[in-house]
Amino acid sequence: MPITEMLLTNKTARPGMKITPKALVIHWTANESKGANAVANRNYFNNPTTEASAHYIVDDKQIVRCLPETEMGYHIGAKSYKPEALQLLSSYPNNCTIGIEMCVNADGNFQAMYQNTVELAAGILKRYGWGIQNLWRHFDITGKNCPAFFVSDAFSLRFFGRKAAEAWEKFKSDVHILLTGYTQKSREYVDNCNIQIRLTVKGRLREGVSYLPVRAVAEAIGGVVGWDAETERVTVDGRELAVTIEDGTAYASARNLAVALGMQATWDQASRTVTLENFPQNHE
Repeated sequence: MPITEMLLTNKTARPGMKITPKALVIHWTANESKGANAVANRNYFNNPTTEASAHYIVDDKQIVRCLPETEMGYHIGAKSYKPEALQLLSSYPNNCTIGIEMCVNADGNFQAMYQNTVELAAGILKRYGWGIQNLWRHFDITGKNCPAFFVSDAFSLRFFGRKAAEAWEKFKSDVHILLTGYTQKSREYVDNCNIQIRLTVKGRLREGVSYLPVRAVAEAIGGVVGWDAETERVTVDGRELAVTIEDGTAYASARNLAVALGMQATWDQASRTVTLENFPQNHE
């Protein structure tokens, strides 16, 4: 359906920072009051005291765009993030995600809003060449009960008449069908394996601090590197890094590069080797 552009002017909720999106995150407004539709929620975001925002808000009648998809919103900020989000997104997932808010106002048609959200989500995934593996709940990133009807059985039974896990799988399936024209294949059990990547490039060691070639390391593990030739500004997954340029190659300290990639760096003195690895699974 057509998208109504109502971009935020509240600088507290719209920092203006450019991002390279990597995923789409689904939220709910948690406001079941009458009149709490897409425009009302957009106006709440635009209040000068509000420090939250999302790119889109969907109700039963329209889709409102509050932010360009290439600008950062404040929709999943938290003190800690789940390990998978740190691994697959970034150390601060606001800097690489697009957020959609689903309205649940009592005077709206929930099923129509749901279908509008499915269509919007499928359109965004298609535009970026993503599949439903790029589709996240707010809960998947921070643990917050959002959208509650895709997390909590009590809410899901009230809105969908089924358990939350089933409702979320149904939503993803509906998006997948619209995206591809095909139903999802049933998943077969597969075991896990560890992955190690060895690079032929070398780092630098200065005064006991190791420096790594940013692009070679980041892109080897799926990071997105940005480069501004005029300012020599380098970003990884939307986060700016302090770098030095040597022979056309940008180097950053191993620790800072690891943080930008949502990882941790360790140093082995005997072999003079830097190892980048994911945080332990109990890391919050």
